[in-house]
Amino acid sequence: MRLSRASFLIAIGAVDGIPSKSPASSYDFGYEHNAYGSHPLTVFKSAAELEVPKLDILQYSKACESSLYTLMTPRGGATHEPQATILDSNGDLIWTSSWRGQQLYNLMVQEYRGEKYLTFWAGDDTVGGHGAGTIIMLDKTYTLYREVRAAHGLDADLHDFRITEAGTALITVYEVVQRDLSEVGKNHVGPVWDCLIQEVDIETGLAVFEWRALDHWNLNDGFREIGDDGEGDRAYDFFHMNSIDKDSKGNYLTSSRYMHSLTYINGTTGEVIWILGGKRNMFRDLSNGTATNFAYQHDARWSSNDTITLFDNGVDDVHRDRADTRGLKLKIDEKNMTVSVVAEYLNPHKIHGISQGSFQSLSNGNVLLGYGNSAAFTEFASNGDVLCDTHFGPESRFGTAEVQSYRVYKYEWQGWPTTTPSSAIRRNSSRHWNFYVSWNGATEVSKWILQGSNRLNATNEEWKELTRTKRLGFETEFELLKSYPRYLRAVAVHSKGHMLGISEPLDKRTVEDQLVYSYGFNFMDYDAWTIQIAMSCGGLLLVGILLRMGFVAWRNRTKAYRRLPTTPNQTL
Repeated sequence: MRLSRASFLIAIGAVDGIPSKSPASSYDFGYEHNAYGSHPLTVFKSAAELEVPKLDILQYSKACESSLYTLMTPRGGATHEPQATILDSNGDLIWTSSWRGQQLYNLMVQEYRGEKYLTFWAGDDTVGGHGAGTIIMLDKTYTLYREVRAAHGLDADLHDFRITEAGTALITVYEVVQRDLSEVGKNHVGPVWDCLIQEVDIETGLAVFEWRALDHWNLNDGFREIGDDGEGDRAYDFFHMNSIDKDSKGNYLTSSRYMHSLTYINGTTGEVIWILGGKRNMFRDLSNGTATNFAYQHDARWSSNDTITLFDNGVDDVHRDRADTRGLKLKIDEKNMTVSVVAEYLNPHKIHGISQGSFQSLSNGNVLLGYGNSAAFTEFASNGDVLCDTHFGPESRFGTAEVQSYRVYKYEWQGWPTTTPSSAIRRNSSRHWNFYVSWNGATEVSKWILQGSNRLNATNEEWKELTRTKRLGFETEFELLKSYPRYLRAVAVHSKGHMLGISEPLDKRTVEDQLVYSYGFNFMDYDAWTIQIAMSCGGLLLVGILLRMGFVAWRNRTKAYRRLPTTPNQTL
């Protein structure tokens, strides 16, 4: 039996929208098979301009790190606009924002001069698999603190930005240079993307260190064929740097996607100390090849003095079934030049992350993987057991780039927005009128107090408390009573009891008639599908009435006419 769209939505319990999910939810078949579209969203009555990915929490455990917020930058072909987004452990929105209409990558919380900042890359990501832009630093009020640029007039690349303990910034940079291409089968000089590590003084913008891949790597050391690149303005991306880390010795670790390798670099001379993985691997693999066979990897970091973590994509857009994507923790013995696998982290759905991705070691020992091109993130116990598994887009669309986030991380964050809370009077799903309130970016709201007054310009003392409730997710609602005063507003309250902010007053009379006559019909209160069905039924009824009227009129006309005689003496 074939189900209509309406019947299908009823069958999966989604007549009035996507069902709300608790953190302990299981696999939502409708969500994962595109019943809600390629980019399921949560929208808000008090802040209609905001959109946030609707999560499908496939697996949940209290062992997951719930005291931290989840940071991501959703974007892709199915999204309306790239966003920097912060969610709590339930998947509820904390803060979201676009930035000047630009693409956004790599949202993090980083410390600079004793203060915490939100940092992210903003710019043009259509530059051959990397980006040309700047690094944005926002303070705790979400105000622009600094826009960090690469040195020497170059653009900051999207792949990495790390603030060091010395107050400098590590930035990935790409620059087109001309290079002899004979070693990759072309008999001419052509354009090549060189990859740079820049360490930049944040205050002055000057480079304190710079390293170039072409000074230390050959074009034929990699695994990416040149194809039509190297011709005209098509630069050959031979290295593709995607992460930088600096250790306590002052040396640098960088990841090359197309070399399938990590390079450890002397922080003073720039000389290569060692290479792990790829054609120029210098280490003996003590784990039967599984410690050095990573490929197209991202986000390589020192976890300790002898342990490295990375996100091993294992695949790319050409070799999609080469391996299952995994998180990888490796033990490095630099004295004996050996490497071994400490732990692997495999998604239960065997995701093939063809691009992007992240590995984060959390303070409680857990590991968080973000799957880049696939709209998923998973938290593991240190031994590799899956604790929490979450999708922010349908699994059936993984790998299509319709919904993705370059990285997904977890951090502590306190946000104190300078805006006022947003509010609205709207009907809820039960057709009752409610007062809704939210505050984009405010992390410290513990409860909301609904106040009322019959005077718009009343003093604070004249505004009377009507009711109060705990903050319930991003948006909190109050049921409206007819006895309430004309003007209403909400007060945000801190857990210690002091006021944080007040929403603008709303006039209850704007909906007074509908409050009194609650059975009145308002097109704005019904979704498009319901309206379409109602109009179709009404149209069919009208057609039926018209046909009936036409038949009656025809029958009456025929009775009024006299039939002519068919024989000379016949009378009628």
